[in-house]
Amino acid sequence: MNVERVLEKYLQNKGPKIKYKEFCTLIKEENANAVANALFNLINREIDDMHDGKTLDRVVETMTYFEVLVTNKNEVNRNIINRKLVSLSRKLDIVETEWKNRFTNMNAIRSELNKVRRKIKEVMGVVAQKDVKQYDFMEYLITEAKDIRYIEYAVHKMPTLATVKDKENVPLFRNIVKRYLLCLEENNEEEILYYDNLISLMMSSKNFKLSENEKRDCLNLIYDFLNKKMVKKKRRKNDRMFQTIDSLVERIKGERKSKSNLDLLSEKYHVKVYFNDDDIETAKLAKVDMSGEMTDREVIDVYSISIDKGNAKQLDDLVGCRRLPNGNFELVVSIASVLSYFPYESDIVQNAIKRNQSIYLPTPFQRKDDDFSRTISIFPFEFAAENGSLNENKKRFARSYIFEIDPEGNVVSERFPKTIVTNNKRITFSEADHILEHGSSDKQLEETLQNLQQVATIIGKKYVGSEMYSKVKEYSDDPSGLRVNTIGSENIIYQTTLLTGVRVGEWFARNGYPCIYKVFYEDEDTKAKLQSMVDNLTSTYGGDQYKNLYQLILGVYPKSWYDVEGRHDGLGADHFVHCTSELRRAADIIVEHCLEVCYDKDPTPEEIEALKEEIASKVVEINAQQKNIEWFLRDYKKLFRR
Repeated sequence: MNVERVLEKYLQNKGPKIKYKEFCTLIKEENANAVANALFNLINREIDDMHDGKTLDRVVETMTYFEVLVTNKNEVNRNIINRKLVSLSRKLDIVETEWKNRFTNMNAIRSELNKVRRKIKEVMGVVAQKDVKQYDFMEYLITEAKDIRYIEYAVHKMPTLATVKDKENVPLFRNIVKRYLLCLEENNEEEILYYDNLISLMMSSKNFKLSENEKRDCLNLIYDFLNKKMVKKKRRKNDRMFQTIDSLVERIKGERKSKSNLDLLSEKYHVKVYFNDDDIETAKLAKVDMSGEMTDREVIDVYSISIDKGNAKQLDDLVGCRRLPNGNFELVVSIASVLSYFPYESDIVQNAIKRNQSIYLPTPFQRKDDDFSRTISIFPFEFAAENGSLNENKKRFARSYIFEIDPEGNVVSERFPKTIVTNNKRITFSEADHILEHGSSDKQLEETLQNLQQVATIIGKKYVGSEMYSKVKEYSDDPSGLRVNTIGSENIIYQTTLLTGVRVGEWFARNGYPCIYKVFYEDEDTKAKLQSMVDNLTSTYGGDQYKNLYQLILGVYPKSWYDVEGRHDGLGADHFVHCTSELRRAADIIVEHCLEVCYDKDPTPEEIEALKEEIASKVVEINAQQKNIEWFLRDYKKLFRR
């Protein structure tokens, strides 16, 4: 260990003292607890070998590195450092007694020893103070933010958070068990699921370990709960609750076998991983002969391209843009149309809606031994990536959103027809960025990208959303894999799909037709509270050292959901719908169904009423499934972590 060699030379007066910044650099890749042990070994050895007290100054200086270590290494075990500092203090008491008979200049030695004691007290004070703050921080995440993603991130960055204790020296885990039992008593299904997953998260942390005494205390809590009269009466009525308690007892005792069956995991969270035979066969039948005349469809002749990630398999959007003679732009956003291949009422469509959205597995957790190594799709591969995907140089059915936009970003006219489209060119974001910067020999492609960039720029000035909302999106997970940034060519896709979602939403609202909206409310009080929390966290925990934890606070930030009405403050839109990814998101399929009923023809009152009822039921279904997907992903990462 480099830091040990450097400090050893300093203690032996064979090398200079290293600055704190250099110390941080040396320990950057080191195990924090190993560094702490090295410091203790060096100091203990120096004290044991001390004969004249001349190195006491350097011992005192070496002690200061404990404070630097505790401040800068999140994963260091502060409880162990606490115990070792107490032992070192006792050792110094003994050494001082021995030194009285060995050295003549006791006043100077005592002065140096007091410096060491003060430093020990100072460091122990820092540790104690940090432990209290860490407990309060975890309490906030657990009871206020209540988002497993943020708690998991915090424990990953600072493993000691899983073992902190409150002011009464009660471990966090025992208090979590108390709350869990209360949820069971109240039969609060959502809270039960939350605390069940929270307990699993804590117990899977690399620093988590229950002592025999703590096991006994936790089990006594559970047994006391079971002995309550009111719980005894419920035993026959709620067998599921007692199965849950039995499972918790097994986990605490260490008797429960770890999950290894993906089917059990998907069943627990109602996430369908595999497709039934009927859906697979139906997906193969999605080919439609486009050679004949189709009077209900418009053939798009605007040069259209797909811009996506290099590994994208499901291409569900095309963009094209050209200058009109009057100086305006014609923007065409074409979306793969699921309902052009299958009726809305068909099993394959309804099953896709129940799945809610395609789930994109993070790279470190992708499996290589099955047919969903990267994506758990809402449609079988044969349709999602082949027959329905807007692949290059292939004719496909689509729903196109055609806008005439003036140089100020105003929409002069708009149409949402059923269409037949061709992907004239498939490019990646990096390829598009290169062309925008350096040009291309393909002048039609280059001109299209330049037009799209100009339109994206003026749209961006027209639709200005919340800065805090964009920050939250930047730090949050995206299991749908649909999120794009607002930089470079990604901004083209972001702005054009944003415009499409806003204009379609406004059309439904303006005409009084039912639709499924993406809704988000943000008030100034919440924004101010969050900013205060972010500022306080940064100042409390040392500025840049904790800048990566700032997103944890944002767990209290409001989340968006689907509803039958409502605005979207994050995007700065009175009405917004998801309609640009039918191959990967259920809400988009429902929006096209709304267009089929309300835009493609004049709906009857009975059709409108039936559509209202359909949307109301689907809103509940989709919102519930979104939470299931979040839980599923969290446990999936643990199950298949490399």
